[in-house]
Amino acid sequence: LPNRLRNLTSLEDLSFAWVDSACTAEELGHLTQLRILHVNLRSDKESRWDERVCKALVASLEKLHRIQYLSVITSGGVAADLEGSVESLSNLRYLCISQIKSLPTWISPASLALLSRLEISVVQVRREDIQVLGKLQALHCLHVYVYDGIQVLERFMVSPDAFPCVIKCTFYGFTTVPSMFPPGAMARLEDFGFDIQLENFSGGEFALDDLALGHLPSLQNVHVGLYGKRNVSEEVVRKVKGKLIHEADVHPNHPELTF
Repeated sequence: LPNRLRNLTSLEDLSFAWVDSACTAEELGHLTQLRILHVNLRSDKESRWDERVCKALVASLEKLHRIQYLSVITSGGVAADLEGSVESLSNLRYLCISQIKSLPTWISPASLALLSRLEISVVQVRREDIQVLGKLQALHCLHVYVYDGIQVLERFMVSPDAFPCVIKCTFYGFTTVPSMFPPGAMARLEDFGFDIQLENFSGGEFALDDLALGHLPSLQNVHVGLYGKRNVSEEVVRKVKGKLIHEADVHPNHPELTF
């Protein structure tokens, strides 16, 4: 990006901009007319982050009150930290963030009342993160990825009014089962993708009944990632797949099921 970027005060769309210094990240905060911002954060040659870059970017986001589309992509294979105070994104509709340590606290129902699409990849997802995302009232499309192996979450359940408008949802890279979403939650969900660790069904955390789909009334497509086949018997694999096939067959919509 050029120096004196701050002078482009009428700019509304800035896409595919590489940001590798705190100075450039700070200058973004002066572009207060931005509606679309797509930035790539670049780590140094040793794949390390200058924390000042991330802090300056978060501080700039606080000043972009008109932003509707925001994408923050990190490079170098190292997770960035975008934690901070951002309360100005009330007009944000689309948010995409890749390779960050955890869900920032500024992703909240109070701050993102109009957010309809969220794509985020994190090192670790927490139960409370899913609870928070379930309260985003305008959310239609949700993709959450844990990109460093398969994470196993302890059993939990969202509230019956969670994810009221979500139509498409994928939870990849961490164990998710349909029983985490009680009747009433995800009532409009049509496309559902999730991963399970088969070891959890071999005398572990979950039972076959956790794979029931009947309480998700709008389902049309279900994609399930089965992990850990080498660590369990063929019988466990057969039972898990058989249960899911049965649930799709008896569901009123007969959703298409893929593995």
